[in-house]
Amino acid sequence: MCEPKSRIKATPPRCLRCCPPCCNPCLCCPPECCKPCTAYCIFDLESAVFDTRQIYQRACRELLASYNKTLPEELILRSAPMETQEMAELICRKCKLPIAWENFLIQLNEHTCELIGNPPMMEGVERLVTHLHENCIGLGLITGSSREICKKIRGREEFFGLFDLVLCADEYNRPKPEPDCYLIAMRRLCDPPCAECCLAFDGTTKGVQAAKEARLKVIMLPEPELPCCWSELATQRLESLIEFNPEEFGMPYLEPLPEPPPPVTPEYSEPDHMEYSDAIANAQDDEEAAEDNEEPPVD
Repeated sequence: MCEPKSRIKATPPRCLRCCPPCCNPCLCCPPECCKPCTAYCIFDLESAVFDTRQIYQRACRELLASYNKTLPEELILRSAPMETQEMAELICRKCKLPIAWENFLIQLNEHTCELIGNPPMMEGVERLVTHLHENCIGLGLITGSSREICKKIRGREEFFGLFDLVLCADEYNRPKPEPDCYLIAMRRLCDPPCAECCLAFDGTTKGVQAAKEARLKVIMLPEPELPCCWSELATQRLESLIEFNPEEFGMPYLEPLPEPPPPVTPEYSEPDHMEYSDAIANAQDDEEAAEDNEEPPVD
């Protein structure tokens, strides 16, 4: 995952990744070359690939417990769209920790490294990324974590091998909502850069703002608690990547998942009243026969 790949070059035969569509129609291009479509997709690691927000919240809770503090629910909601540094500063100030927020940030990153070894993947992301890779869509991955932290993730080598670019936090200067990470990723993926051909996937308000500043279309995957007004800048807001339809953005058709079978209800049959009556009558006959067979008491 951690070794950057070389920029994609145009090689025959033509596919979306190797020959992105023209921004302006021209006479020298084949007709399909000028159709509006998406040739590159850029995913945010923390909010569109892995559910690392839950890991950071767990790390915060465990660190606060060591100081006999708790993490209030309203603080979780408030810190949801923040970068790690901003979140650490807010929690340290609001919970009145006896250390500087910079030291708390160091402790948070170290504890997160211990927990991030095998994080859960977002629903539908592996299926979508595999489909895009198989159809020659260029794939980029950006992260707000350093390359050293990314090396802690284990067991996902095959999945990360599907990406043409992995851009870590130590490769750009200004974090989100500045557009640097998306601009650099686009320049390394596309030659020449073409914002109209790129689609971003991000789950934070600052990430959506950064993508829009880079003039990219962006799919937002927010936490359920975030109000809808926080995603007004997004091109689409989805609860899960299973809902994403690539054809809406000019990419190849993705077979939808089959509908789950309806729950099986156990069959209920009415009891046979005739059989029930016969059983009662037989039981009564057996009792009478048993009474007749009883020996009289001996005087």
